Amino acid sequence: MKNQILVFIILFIFSSNLFSQENRSNRGWDDTNQTTYYMGEKDNSTNEFRSTPYPTSETNNPDNNNWNDVTSHRTKAIWADNSTIVSDEKTGMHSFIPYTYVSEDDVLWAKRVKKVIDLQMPQNHPLYFPISVRYDDYYSDGGGELLNEVLNTMDARKNFFQILKDAATTINPQTGKTIVSVYNSSLTRKYSNREVIGDRAINQAGIFQRMEVVRDRDEFGEVIDERDVITEYEPIDIVGYYIEEEIFFDKRRAKLDYRYVSITPLVVSSTGSGLYTSSSRSVKELGTFYFPEVRHLLANHKIFPLDGNIAQRMSFDEFFHRKMFASNIIKETNMYDRNISDYLPGRTLDQLLEGDRIKEQIRRYETDMWNY
Repeated sequence: MKNQILVFIILFIFSSNLFSQENRSNRGWDDTNQTTYYMGEKDNSTNEFRSTPYPTSETNNPDNNNWNDVTSHRTKAIWADNSTIVSDEKTGMHSFIPYTYVSEDDVLWAKRVKKVIDLQMPQNHPLYFPISVRYDDYYSDGGGELLNEVLNTMDARKNFFQILKDAATTINPQTGKTIVSVYNSSLTRKYSNREVIGDRAINQAGIFQRMEVVRDRDEFGEVIDERDVITEYEPIDIVGYYIEEEIFFDKRRAKLDYRYVSITPLVVSSTGSGLYTSSSRSVKELGTFYFPEVRHLLANHKIFPLDGNIAQRMSFDEFFHRKMFASNIIKETNMYDRNISDYLPGRTLDQLLEGDRIKEQIRRYETDMWNY
């Protein structure tokens, strides 16, 4: 009798597992339920990364933000971006590292800091190199996959600035808009396509271009002709990046957390004016990228590791969120809306020490919550 009961239990468990697997294999892919999967062929045209400039599913866009709206990115606090991870094995597309869910009601304290990433520092070299790669093959006319290649070049080794620039100057034929948007430094205005890309027909330089004066001289060195020429900013011209970060205390988890707000490429300023100076060089901003908008782009491009171990390559998104770069604080939110250089002018060492003091003050906020 006992043997019959044991056999019956084993058959029941086996049949239950069989039914469960058969039932799951018949279910289709559902963007709102990542526990399901699809056994047949998936149409790449329906993939959110290939058919639209930004993820449109409820999973990658739970707040249903309109990425083409100039003010949609400012409707919620930066910590409200509670994204979830999506990995599409059919197309090879990957999404960004998921954030832990945070409710605005749980944010007890928040502070925004502005940092500078100096590309002269060896730790930041993965963001600077390669600088001499030609992208002729990348822009092959015969491919017809430019939009998809910008988003999906996992094996291509591209410069970080080149990734941002290509996405900001590539028009999505379905929407007529660029893949990612470019804003002013305060994220209050979105630049138009003409402002970003420029218009050579009317001799108008874009954000990633500059106007240079070319002079033709005769054999005696005298200027015989002078004309304006539009040239592109190249990766070798980039000297650093501004990156804004919002740090907050989540009382539910009882810990400090952070969200990146924006990132801005920097070049040497020809006018001599700029907020940050490195080695007596003033810098100029080339437009600001809203970080949550470019995360899906950075997640699909790999960075070359500093130690050369290609077995440990990670995406640019992982590189930033693991804080593998070196940076210095140049501003914190304050009553006077001033930078560190405004109240410590010309004192470079004191500015660095002040940035370290702010960093330590933020770190101690968490520990002081439990010490009296």
